[in-house]
Amino acid sequence: MADLVETLSNVILESSEAVLRAHGACPRPQVHILAEDMDQPYVGFVTCRLFYRGADAASALAGLGLFPSVLMATRLLVVWEDCDLRTALELPGDSFATGMVILDAGLDQHTLNWHPFDVEVGGTSPHGIPTVIPHWGTPARYEKVQLLAPVAELLEVWREFRHEDIQETAIKLQEAGYEFDMVTR
Repeated sequence: MADLVETLSNVILESSEAVLRAHGACPRPQVHILAEDMDQPYVGFVTCRLFYRGADAASALAGLGLFPSVLMATRLLVVWEDCDLRTALELPGDSFATGMVILDAGLDQHTLNWHPFDVEVGGTSPHGIPTVIPHWGTPARYEKVQLLAPVAELLEVWREFRHEDIQETAIKLQEAGYEFDMVTR
């Protein structure tokens, strides 16, 4: 399982860099879903819906816990760009450090993996938007660190296994704007 989590983390970081370079934007928060009791434990991922700053951002993030809860997933990788999320949540402060966070969460523990980066403004995308080139710093790992309230709520939602219809839940989330990318078996 450790190899799978490491591979997923590397893919997440590579795809995040590609989005930054191509579009000059941070990827939206995501939750990657694992079922450790299956032969092929990677289920897929859900991308957060678009949101407004403040309470809507917090609600959207917490909503990422619903689908894995219905699936009764045993492990999640929750991914976000920290500066972007803190800004969206309207947390106090003038500026925040840029970095991709990959939170590796089990049913009773979590480890926050911090991947800081500085940005250099790159060229202009085909859509006329400035792109950025990330320069990665030294990653760090934090066990059982206190989480932002909406991230902690996401984990609480997930850990309360729901006995709801999987398809109906997926449809409701898709109608709300969440995007799914599930593994085909």
